[in-house]
Amino acid sequence: MLGRSYYLQVIQGTTWHVQAEENRVSITLQAAPRGIVYDRFGRQVVENIASTDLVLDPLYMPNQENESGLIEGLVKYTDLEPTQAREAIHLARGNIQPVLLKKSLIHEVVIELERALKELPGAKLASASVRNYLKPHAMSHVLGYTGLASAEEMVNNNSLIMNDLVGKSGIERKYDQELRGRSGAAYVEVNADGQPQKELSQVAPEPGNDLVLTLDADLQEFIFNLLAENKRRGAVIALDPSSGAVLALVNYPTYDPNVFSQPARQDESRSVLLDAQQPLFNRAIGGKYPPGSTIKPLIAAAGLEEKLITSQTTVLSSGGIQIGAWNFPDWKAGGHGQTNVTKAIAESVNTFFYLLVGGDETKEGLGVRKITKYLNYFAWGKQTGIDLPGETAGLLPSPEWKMETKNEPWYIGDTYHLGIGQGDVLVSPLQVAVSTAAIANGGIVYTPYVVAEQTRGGKTISTHKEHSTKLPISLNNLKIVQQGMRQAVQEGSARRLNSLPIALAGKTGTAQLDSREDITHAWFTSYGPIESPNLVITVLLEEGGKGDVDAIPVAEEIWQWWIEHVK
Repeated sequence: MLGRSYYLQVIQGTTWHVQAEENRVSITLQAAPRGIVYDRFGRQVVENIASTDLVLDPLYMPNQENESGLIEGLVKYTDLEPTQAREAIHLARGNIQPVLLKKSLIHEVVIELERALKELPGAKLASASVRNYLKPHAMSHVLGYTGLASAEEMVNNNSLIMNDLVGKSGIERKYDQELRGRSGAAYVEVNADGQPQKELSQVAPEPGNDLVLTLDADLQEFIFNLLAENKRRGAVIALDPSSGAVLALVNYPTYDPNVFSQPARQDESRSVLLDAQQPLFNRAIGGKYPPGSTIKPLIAAAGLEEKLITSQTTVLSSGGIQIGAWNFPDWKAGGHGQTNVTKAIAESVNTFFYLLVGGDETKEGLGVRKITKYLNYFAWGKQTGIDLPGETAGLLPSPEWKMETKNEPWYIGDTYHLGIGQGDVLVSPLQVAVSTAAIANGGIVYTPYVVAEQTRGGKTISTHKEHSTKLPISLNNLKIVQQGMRQAVQEGSARRLNSLPIALAGKTGTAQLDSREDITHAWFTSYGPIESPNLVITVLLEEGGKGDVDAIPVAEEIWQWWIEHVK
């Protein structure tokens, strides 16, 4: 983008030179077309549409004694107050480029202003463009929206000038510099009456880069409709476990980004901003939730790697464990009987994990330090690094954190709660998806991403560079965890999915909210086909019930769509 320093040094310098010869230079800025955005199959999901702006041109402004007529005209033909019109005129006098009065005028106003421009000396209509999002509700949190650069943004970015459009959220913000391109300008010498004398020079605008996303727009829209039809507040993520490519990232509730990017619709934006359901919030990457039993495959992997258990280790589950006056229950009354690690994952047996993390009088458990160390390997407790703004790191509690935050010591009960995904541990749906992918692919934690490549003029100029880390967990131990997640589908908490024509593995989760047993988040995370996984689906329903009852049916419909359209 041509920056302010460019205009001050080149454009303003030219103006001074020509004015000395009793002529002036008319500078017409030519905004660069913002880059287009496509899904993974080349389907356009964002476009630029032509619009008309009303601006004040500093070269043609009336002198201060004669500005009252312009003020009256602006008040008459726009919704500006007299004080606003006067401020705009004074701002224009101090600028070297036109000052924006009204952006993206509706057609009826344009026609009216075309007739009235003779009454508005210095005012003119300028061609421009605004963003139009073609699948607005389904893709809003990925795409984001644009708006005029704020004063703060201009201070922090010297390449921005007044009236520039910038990305405010989503990839529009993350890839703003690449999408914006480089503005151009035409310099025309005009006489004192404003009549063109000759063209001095022209700097052609350079369009911004186009972006090709990893997302499948059809899958994204299907998942969105699935949540919207049932008004299920939450998030769903689908990603490729072999690369970290995000195939769908859906939130509900959502919003229409066009109400922010298209000024003619900005009256609608107020209701979005005031909505108590927080439709602007990207729950998939920014939401922090107790993971419930989705933590158990990770805890099992840690226990196996630390040699605290083997595939043959069994624990008697009889309904829970008693520590002093405190009871830590299984979810199943009477317990699950003799339980090894695969059964513990498949049936979500709390007692097995209580003893694994906290131990008993006969042996030591993992303890909070090792638990958080291994969870961190799986990208919990830190940002995954996705190329979208607003990602949370979640929270992995520790004795130090608890003392600092709550002024309380760490109890064995805190360790037990951590081991089953309750208490203070918090994760995003994306973190659960990334950790599931690492189990599915045999131990690689990929950085998730939504932009596959950037193109210009139809030619690829950059592609995503893969980032990954290797889990310090043996493949044999991960295979045991995989068996437990497969067993969950075959005969455990996710057996509803066993009738699908591909073999899946998964883990349910039901997480209490703030110690209230009557309100729970519903989780289900899964991958398949197990022989060569190409998809992870993670579902979170915020205050949505139980994982096996509420989240699995959502995942089932997504898997059915995938089988019919992609497999």
